[in-house]
This record gives sequence, structure tokens and C-alpha cells, in this order.
Amino acid sequence: MNERLKPSRYNHFVKCNNGRHLVFNALSCGLGEMDAENYEYYLEFIKGTHKKENGDYDDLIKVLMRGGILVPEDISELDIIRAGHYRARFGNEGFGLTIIPTVNCNFACDYCYENSLLHSLSPQQGGVMSDEVCENLIKLCQERVTEKTGLAVNWYGGEPLMALDVIKKLTDVFIELCDSKGAKYSAGMITNGYLLTTDSLDFLLGAKVGFIQVTIDGPPDIHDTRRSLKSGGGTYECILANVQNIRDRMPLRISLRINVDRRNSSHIPRLLEDLKKRDLHCRANVSIHFGQTVRYSNSCPDIASHCMGSDEFADFMVEGFTHAVDLGFKITSFPIRQIGSCSAVGVHSALIEPNGDVQTCWATVGNADAAVGKLTPDGIRYNQNLTKWLGWNPFNTKCEKCNVLPICMGGCPYKYLYKDEVPDAEKHICAWWKYNLGGMLEIASRAHREGLLMVVR
Repeated sequence: MNERLKPSRYNHFVKCNNGRHLVFNALSCGLGEMDAENYEYYLEFIKGTHKKENGDYDDLIKVLMRGGILVPEDISELDIIRAGHYRARFGNEGFGLTIIPTVNCNFACDYCYENSLLHSLSPQQGGVMSDEVCENLIKLCQERVTEKTGLAVNWYGGEPLMALDVIKKLTDVFIELCDSKGAKYSAGMITNGYLLTTDSLDFLLGAKVGFIQVTIDGPPDIHDTRRSLKSGGGTYECILANVQNIRDRMPLRISLRINVDRRNSSHIPRLLEDLKKRDLHCRANVSIHFGQTVRYSNSCPDIASHCMGSDEFADFMVEGFTHAVDLGFKITSFPIRQIGSCSAVGVHSALIEPNGDVQTCWATVGNADAAVGKLTPDGIRYNQNLTKWLGWNPFNTKCEKCNVLPICMGGCPYKYLYKDEVPDAEKHICAWWKYNLGGMLEIASRAHREGLLMVVR
């Protein structure tokens, strides 16, 4: 081959017990496996000590180029990332809304970062989205949705299933609007699962909700102490019964999110074993996901000492996912290119609260002082809070040199911008991949071989 090539700066090699190497590139997110002979030739190739007349390895070089492991010598991968990053953040491809139809909730989770006062508001006080805000939201979509952008909606809360009438009102208009413009419509929901009855499930299917995230934080005795009803009752059995009613034939992806901190981490194997007894491991549309519990701002102050830093949580992920795969659960934890960074620092999405306040980050829900604007009949009237989000830059010296940059992109913007309000923020900013990529790649490779890897892009 005549083209001059160099190794990508984002290559990662993991030596396996069988003598082979996993090879992963954080820019292409391609994952492959090399035997000892091919790995030795690769090392010789990048050192320039290989035998150039040996054409037997031309196919290997082509595969490595296709996976981004070898790149043309004259290109700057960092420039490619920068260009893709700013295009994704400030372009007009895609329009997404996170909509909070109500901030009211039937749970009293001890780590909830939303202002607890919001959960008892009346509709007149802003607890449920008003007709006026709904109308303004519809006008915004009429202006912003095109065939090119489409519309992606996430229903959030509070507990969104406590405001099905609002969801129905808006969904009917959204679907009709997208159909009239030839635009794609998609929707998902974050719910505690307690109200996910057969009737509400039928409604969600009709509302084109294709993804549902439900949180289970441990076996019954642990979950019910962390995620109880406001009345004090347990929720575990009801949630699991509702999830078990979701059949594989339904066009839904179900993610069981397990929020983890030092209080419940040792109980997760017992939870997974209980979920397997309920046959959730063999469900085609159910996967397991672990979430890092973090104290945001001044909310839930009592849990700060229980939260894991990203490095500690990364170690737990390897153990937790290994156990999940051992039990036959599907997982979605595979590094995905994050060139556009978090949607909170872009211009193509917004989070709408019931009172019309506009946020850009889920972690600021209920914090009126952090709102970036107000939804009006003429669209979103932004304020100066937006500038710090749009001015956020993942290309500082430390991150530019990091070989997981494309799958981290500076980590969590909120934890960086509000680091004075997030306890031990420096322990939480970076993505977990910085600490556990090798172990997680081995798990992903195994899950792929066993048909248990669900990669969502």
C-alpha cells in the first residue's frame, strides 16, 4: 500500500487471557480482535520495521484503516473532532424536547435532586403543565420541526404518568404535525414504573413511545427504603409486576436502571438474581443499566458521603456488568462517540417545565435561578444563563490530550459549570470510560459473542 499511515491517537489494546488482543478506537468506536501474529505485524508496521514486500497483510491493513486504528499521516484527528463537535452542537440537524408534564411525584426518593417543594404544587401553582404552556409548546414545534430535523421527545418528571392527559394532548398534535411535514417523530419516557399499568402501557404504545426507563435500586428490602411512596409504602413488587406485563412483541425497549451508591452496591447481585427468577434476563427488549448516584447542588444533602466518585463507580460497573452477563442479561453499556457532547450545551434541544421555564440540563429542573429562558407565544425568550452553557468548551489542555476524548468530550458539563455546588465535583466530571475502558471492552466483547449486547446509537 502506498498511502502513508500512522496509528490513531485514540487506539486502545486489551490483552486477553487467550493471548489475543481486543482493539478499540475511541473515535470510530470500532471494536475487533487480533491474534498474536497480526498484532505483532501491526507493531512492526507502526515502527516501520515490517517487510514492505509482504502482501499477505494488505487485508489486515485495510481492516485497520476501516476501523480507524490506522489513519492517513497528514490528518488531524483532533481537528475532525472539533469540527464534528461544533457542527453537532450548533447545527440544525435534529430537534429534541424533554417535556415535564408535571413535577408532581408519587415517590419520595432520598436522592432526588429536584426541589422537593415542587412535588406538592397544585396545577395552578405550576405542578402540572397549563393549557397556556401547552399551546406555546405547540407553537414552538410548529416553528422548529421540519422534515430535516424531525422531533424527538422525552417525557420526564416528576412522574410523567401522573399527567397522561397532558401527554395525550401534546402527542396528538406532535404526531399530526410531523405527519404533515413528512418529519420523523419518536418518543421515550423516564418513569418510576409504579403507574405503568396495562391501560397506561396501551396509551404509551399509541403515543409512539418506543423507549421506557424504569428504576430498580436493589432487592425489595433495599429498593423500598430508597424509592418508597410518599405514603411510606413499598414499590418494588408493583413495579416489577408492571415490567413483567410488557411483552417482547411490543415495540418497546425497556431499560432497567439501577442507581448505585455505597449503600446498595453490595446488594446488586441479589437484585439481579431476583430479576432472573422473574425471567427478565431472557426478554428480548429488556436490558440492564447502572446509574451513578450523584448529589447535585444543595439537594439531598444526606447522601453526599454515600456517592461514589467516577473511578470508584467505574470499578463497580465492571463487577456489576460481569455478574449481569453471567446471568444472561442484555446490556447496553458500550462506548459511543459523543462528538456533539451533552445536548445541554447545544441549541437543538430544550427542557420545558410545567410553568414554562426552560432549562437546558436535567439536573437543574426546579431551579428557577438556573433557567435559561421562558417559553412564550413567540418561542423561547432566552436569558444570560444560556451563555455559560453555550460557552462551555471540552477542548481544554487536559481533555485534548486524553485518549478517550471522543467518548467523553469533557465529561458532564453540569458538574463542570456548577462544580462549586457539586460536592467533590472533580471526582464526577470525567466519564467512567477513563477508568474502566479495558474491563468494559472485555465484557462488551463477551456480551456480543453471546448475543447479549444491545448497542443503542
